[in-house]
Amino acid sequence: MSPRSKAQFEEIREASTKKILEAALELFGTRGYEATSIAQIAKSAEVSKGLVYNYFESKEHLLEAVVMDLMNIGDEMVEQMLDPDPAKTLENLIKTVFQWLAENDRLNRLLVSLSTQLDRFQFVRDLASKKMDGYLMMLEELLQKLDFEDAKTEARILATFFDGIALHVMMMKEEYPLLEVQEMLINKYCKNSTVN
Repeated sequence: MSPRSKAQFEEIREASTKKILEAALELFGTRGYEATSIAQIAKSAEVSKGLVYNYFESKEHLLEAVVMDLMNIGDEMVEQMLDPDPAKTLENLIKTVFQWLAENDRLNRLLVSLSTQLDRFQFVRDLASKKMDGYLMMLEELLQKLDFEDAKTEARILATFFDGIALHVMMMKEEYPLLEVQEMLINKYCKNSTVN
């Protein structure tokens, strides 16, 4: 048997890292950050505890990698929803947020949990603040193009709707009327604008 190539080692490393990140995300999202140990993450990922520490120097660094991974997913989702028509972009955004909430309970739990502990995790606070500023600016620009009178305040209101809805979905699960609320937001922000 010939020795592994550098590319093979990199492929193994990427696969192991992915398994560790997925296990951490699952456990942080279901058990919470404080109640999850590196040993539990290693067991769930089917790797050694030493390997986890080989890739991530601490549980906090692992959390940071999980959060960065989520931010990258969010950026990719934003890229996919863009449309030349601002009303269509906003409708795509609303639908994407609601689809995310319907399909990602563990991720939603993790994000809600982290948002209540921003003072504990400075890097999460910094990332969230930077991302939120960018998303608010995007919402404001869309609402300006749709002739909303006070687009800046309206963007904050819509972002607050999303945050509140995420919390309600987490608490109420299937009982929350996701589709009805989604349609209400689409009608309010995308169908009633003076541009349409």
